[in-house]
Amino acid sequence: MLFICLRSLLIFGLVNFFFSIQILRKVSAIETKLSFFEIRWQVHKNMRNYCQLTRAETGRIGFAFYGYWLTVIFLLLSLMVVFALALS
Repeated sequence: MLFICLRSLLIFGLVNFFFSIQILRKVSAIETKLSFFEIRWQVHKNMRNYCQLTRAETGRIGFAFYGYWLTVIFLLLSLMVVFALALS
């Protein structure tokens, strides 16, 4: 069971990384300069810009916004299960 939780933690982390790359790629397409540091640690700073850009283009918020937050929630849940299994 612990192995399955650790594997899901890895998979959700990779999917989250994919969505953060999609968000930062969209934001950097306008004119905003993004450093390598922002790729992982400052995605939240650019969320509002991503929402505004995608809403202006399509009339709704882009899929990467929801995918990012969904994977963050699943990462936290997986982490809680791993700690619960490790401590029991």
